[in-house]
Amino acid sequence: MTTAARPHRTRRTRRIAATLALTAAALVQTAQPAGAHDDHGRSVLMACAGTVAASYAPGLTYVPRDTSINSRAVVGCPVSSDPSVSSATFGGESSGTLSCLLGPASGTLTLHWGGHAKKTSTAHISSVAAVRPNGNIVTVSTGSITDGAFKGATVITEVTLLASRQTACLTPQGLTAASGPTTVTVARL
Repeated sequence: MTTAARPHRTRRTRRIAATLALTAAALVQTAQPAGAHDDHGRSVLMACAGTVAASYAPGLTYVPRDTSINSRAVVGCPVSSDPSVSSATFGGESSGTLSCLLGPASGTLTLHWGGHAKKTSTAHISSVAAVRPNGNIVTVSTGSITDGAFKGATVITEVTLLASRQTACLTPQGLTAASGPTTVTVARL
């Protein structure tokens, strides 16, 4: 790649990142008030947005292979049915047959709700959509909270991991880490 092409690619990646972050923030800001219903008739309990980082072992290449994913996120929750909860951190362990081009995963997500309350939720989630536009990893996962706060509620995560190192997919080590914006919604039927 020429030196002139690098700044263009960096600016393009930053524009994509900014657009995705603004979109994620807009989704949360336009979310219905806690207790209102979403398009699927669910009562929205929490709507949060922030950033997530993921690591892959082994790294993602263009050849699908069994891969473990470890993710960590920090989100703010402007829509909350519990006034003592205004933020969350969450982490997950999942796995699937993945590549830089495709692959859904499933696993466990643990949410630590912050603010004035210290509550925890555990959920089992599975990807319902996993696409790789322009090397970015976009995943929508859903599942049920199986333990802790909001037990029995549905959790939906939307994650966009930005491909700032797309050429890593061509190496034997592969793409081992990525980060980007995320949203988390907790809803009850």
